[in-house]
Amino acid sequence: MLNEYDVIVCGGGPSGFNAAISAARNGMKTLLIEATGLVGGNSVNALVGPWMTYHKNDKFVVKGIASELIKRLQNEQLSLGYIKDPLGFCDTVTPIDVEGIKHLFFEMLEESGVDLLLHSLVTDVILEGKFVRGVKATTKSGVVDINGKIIIDATGDGDVSFLAKAEYVHGRAKDNLTQPMTMIFHVANVDIDILKNEIKKNPDNFVVGDDYDYKYLAISGFFKEVENAKENGEFDLPRDRVLLFEEVNPNTVSVNMTRVQGLSGADAFDLTKAEIEARKQIKKAFVFLKKYIPGFEKSYIVRTPSKIGVRETRHIIGDYLVDVDDIIKCTHYEDSIALSGFPMDIHSPSGDSLELFDENKELAYEIPMRSLLVKNRENLIVSGRCISATHEASASLRVTPSVMAIGEAAGVLAAIAVKKNLGLRAVNHQDVQAQLAKQGQIYQR
Repeated sequence: MLNEYDVIVCGGGPSGFNAAISAARNGMKTLLIEATGLVGGNSVNALVGPWMTYHKNDKFVVKGIASELIKRLQNEQLSLGYIKDPLGFCDTVTPIDVEGIKHLFFEMLEESGVDLLLHSLVTDVILEGKFVRGVKATTKSGVVDINGKIIIDATGDGDVSFLAKAEYVHGRAKDNLTQPMTMIFHVANVDIDILKNEIKKNPDNFVVGDDYDYKYLAISGFFKEVENAKENGEFDLPRDRVLLFEEVNPNTVSVNMTRVQGLSGADAFDLTKAEIEARKQIKKAFVFLKKYIPGFEKSYIVRTPSKIGVRETRHIIGDYLVDVDDIIKCTHYEDSIALSGFPMDIHSPSGDSLELFDENKELAYEIPMRSLLVKNRENLIVSGRCISATHEASASLRVTPSVMAIGEAAGVLAAIAVKKNLGLRAVNHQDVQAQLAKQGQIYQR
């Protein structure tokens, strides 16, 4: 492996994966650096699923590499495909088999010619004034200097931008608190039919979409049971409901009920505390489910994640800051490079509620290329949930299909800059859009 690359992508989550594939398919010598032993980020390490949403108002808003993944999973019977959201919260949910997606990520990287460096943490950057010339990766064999013409920060936490001394905001601006971290867990031998019957018997105890057909199970509810358990001193998690989704494998559900607040996912000491606390919360949540929720009597925990899921840490300041009004009003940008159809749902940094914002029910919102360009830095692109957006806006664009679309655009932007020997800000957004269209991606309404 040479230490000279056209494009270096730091972070192998969904956004980084798409960025690396996109750059490599555009002829770039590309390296993907990942701190763990797996590619897929929160999707595999934190069991984040189902993926939502590929659609808005029954229309695709995310395609390209992100939809290619789903087609290949479906061909191997490792995804249930696009299902209308039973909760009526977003357009579609897409369950994926977490074990199946692991090998597919590796297959697609290899097919695209991406070099991969696992178990390696980016601990510094090679900085010359405003120019990021490469990164320093701490590996099992020591610290390695790797030079790149363009660096893509897809670390989720904006680690590379932070090391490059870029401006950022941690969490929400008023107090720097972030959305809570969550440890999802999978429970098997659940009686799905009993749970569906509970919704039918007492629909007021659940959030249910108007046209739910009961074919696929998703639950946001059992509010009364949670309240009863709290009154009995048997539930002290900062949650007001049971939230779960049916998995690809039969009689298995993904449970999203833990909530670790007041700690930073960008701080190793806080993360350690969060990992420990989340395991305690899983135990409490499962005891509650077994005692209070019909259908869980004979169930057992079949899988827990290798790490806690982090929703939010740093927001890197770029040439444009996407804010709440941009999403609510669906601001149009000439330099839009991705669409998202997910609502703004803010898991309270300090309470047990879920804050929702009014949204445009008809239109997806656009994400401008300028929000990927790091303020006062050259040769550096930020991709994924840490792009230049506020706490509220990031609550929407942080989801998997959206960050995959952003990643695909980041890869194209990097490739065009290298091919034409241009600074990132000199790249014509129309050239990026034209290439995204060739790749099957939807970039603008």
